[in-house]
Amino acid sequence: MINGKMVILRGLEISDTSMILPHWNKKEFMDYTGRTCPDTHETLTEWIQNTWKERRNNQKHTFGIVYRKTGFLVGYISVNIKNHISRRAGLSIGIFLPEMRDQGLGTEALTLILEYCFNTLNLLSLELNVFTNNPRAIACYTKLGFHKIGVRRKADFVNDVFLDDLMMDLLIEEWKIENTGET
Repeated sequence: MINGKMVILRGLEISDTSMILPHWNKKEFMDYTGRTCPDTHETLTEWIQNTWKERRNNQKHTFGIVYRKTGFLVGYISVNIKNHISRRAGLSIGIFLPEMRDQGLGTEALTLILEYCFNTLNLLSLELNVFTNNPRAIACYTKLGFHKIGVRRKADFVNDVFLDDLMMDLLIEEWKIENTGET
């Protein structure tokens, strides 16, 4: 468990499935995550169980984002170790509840996970992809120090439109300078 001022990051539990599913399958959330078909209770339960195995194998670290004030699970954040030798990982985040967006919860969750990634997992770089039609997310990532490294043009087909996929990354030394003043 990782504690912040507004959010707590904790492992997902089977009991979370019923709360997550209605929001997970909403069209807007599916569009932002690039998923094309809804999940069932069973497939989401399997996904949660798989997050436990991935963490034990140090492949992926997935956390639920809990809003401290209400105790409600409002999203998830995940670190996917892509290469142990080069200490590189991918990052993804989703806030399920639209009414919980634009309150700084995602920013705080990302800040906590960056500290976890660089200080605990000893990663050297993090990368992420975001659709170019998601300016709120791009602004958040940029504010936290991520840099645009490329665009995969017409990468995904969502709502009858091809979307570009912006690739961003953050190196440990950039994060250290931003957060500690160290070089």
